[in-house]
Amino acid sequence: MDGNRRWANSRGLPKIMGHKKWADNVVEITKIVEKIWTRYLTLWALSTDNLNKREKSEVEWIIKLINSIEKYLEKMQINNLKFETIWDLSKLPKESQDILQKVKDKTKNNTWITLILALIYWGQDEIVRATKKIISAWVNPDKLTKEEFRKYTDTWKFPEVDLIIRTGWDIRHSWFMLFDSEYSEYYFTPKKWPEFDEIELHKALEQFKNSKRNFWK
Repeated sequence: MDGNRRWANSRGLPKIMGHKKWADNVVEITKIVEKIWTRYLTLWALSTDNLNKREKSEVEWIIKLINSIEKYLEKMQINNLKFETIWDLSKLPKESQDILQKVKDKTKNNTWITLILALIYWGQDEIVRATKKIISAWVNPDKLTKEEFRKYTDTWKFPEVDLIIRTGWDIRHSWFMLFDSEYSEYYFTPKKWPEFDEIELHKALEQFKNSKRNFWK
């Protein structure tokens, strides 16, 4: 969900307003996705670089938005939404960890749409951590398959990725779900995340619909 700060700067607004608009648009896009029968939506909300390299005041504002997750989910008005997170939450403040776990527990039995936030995210790190788990479990390397390896990743219980949408016109992968994106389709748009709307979402889905996915055949 790139382009939040650029969106704010282009309007002469403080950076935190770009992040506020980011959170508001998560609500709107999730409501749209729910209506078009998409069962899983993963949003990369905070990267490892964001946490380590952004100004302290900006990171604190992002954390504040994350701590307001329950309020934003209520705005979505989706009764059967399941909330999940992936990646290393231990680097978040204890308060944030507790809030996120509370919402996950509260929605764990819901089945209609799963909203997944990637927090403190780095795709290569997921693969390294999965490898460490495999070594610790004494998995026989001769029997290690792609399917077996995936059981040790953070995303093991979710489907592999069909479509990756990147806003803000950066045409690159940038570590997003490296193990699960082997056969993903991509949609790049110049629209920054706060501008990403229903029209642009349908453009992405139309491109995906028209893509030829022969899965190596």
